[in-house]
Amino acid sequence: MMAKSLSKSYEKRIREARNLKAVKHTEAELKEEKRVEKEEHRNRILERKKKYEEKLRQERYQAEMSARKRMRVKRKELKARAHAKH
Repeated sequence: MMAKSLSKSYEKRIREARNLKAVKHTEAELKEEKRVEKEEHRNRILERKKKYEEKLRQERYQAEMSARKRMRVKRKELKARAHAKH
């Protein structure tokens, strides 16, 4: 038999079990918050990266189009000079 001072009362065990459950619930909430924050941070990084890549793509497209436009203008000028000589 255990000594009376060593045994815990039923109410005390229930109270400790509730406290433990509350602590675990709080830990789970904190872990979930941390996971959500991490996911949001990751999404922000990916979004910035997508915007940057889109900006680079647009700049390349604009540079290519301006080069094409310069070529068209040059051909037009050459045609105009050729017609002016006749």
